Amino acid sequence: MIGTYTIGKKAVMFGYKRYGIPGAVASGGAALAGYLIIRRALKSSTNDGNVDSAIDAGEIQSAVEEKGLGAVTSTETLDRAINEDEVSSPLDMDDVQSSAEEESDEFGDSTGGDGSSAES
Repeated sequence: MIGTYTIGKKAVMFGYKRYGIPGAVASGGAALAGYLIIRRALKSSTNDGNVDSAIDAGEIQSAVEEKGLGAVTSTETLDRAINEDEVSSPLDMDDVQSSAEEESDEFGDSTGGDGSSAES
């Protein structure tokens, strides 16, 4: 598993190589936002404070690069990005998905957008 800093750095480099400075900002922001959305959803669903080791940030980055920030709420992405063996309490993936959708909606509201892009 890779950490938040690494995911942000890789996403920024990917965006910069593809689209220059605006792409770096958008790509890095979207990947980091996706990671934070999943982490918050997982924490709220499990009541476990240490969930970082259960999240595969590389999977989140790939999903966000391919489909945008909305990809973090899909069951497929959540199944690939969360290692259930690393979570200390039982995990209901439907609960995590609904929490991720709520977090995504909150993120969209706080940025003034629909949550599909980090270009603000």
